[in-house]
Amino acid sequence: MRPIGTIRTFKTENFTVIMDALPENELDLSFDDDGTVAEKLDSGEFIAFVARARVLFKGEEVAVDYLGSCIYESLDAFMDHRACGRQNREFEAKGRAGRCGSYFVDMIHTVCDEARKHIAELKAVKIRTTA
Repeated sequence: MRPIGTIRTFKTENFTVIMDALPENELDLSFDDDGTVAEKLDSGEFIAFVARARVLFKGEEVAVDYLGSCIYESLDAFMDHRACGRQNREFEAKGRAGRCGSYFVDMIHTVCDEARKHIAELKAVKIRTTA
């Protein structure tokens, strides 16, 4: 399936991490009691997509995670981790409970952890060489 857009790509020492958006073919709007979300989707004010986070190691995909039914004003709005971090620091400074979470950050952490585990498992495999 072809992505509809790249949300973010970055490289670490060993990995290329890509967050992109795929078309959402099974959107569930059962929560949209008054039709507001459907109207905003129809008008283009909102977009719906499946978020895909993946990690490449030497060009090969070694980890992937999907989150469907994402509805945002833009692909950039999916990267809400900065706003969440700011809100969490404000709450902490005021001694308030509560934490803001980010799907973006959670998905990146998940695929990076999976990629590290996958590579560690590969390193543990003993392969006999012929001479």
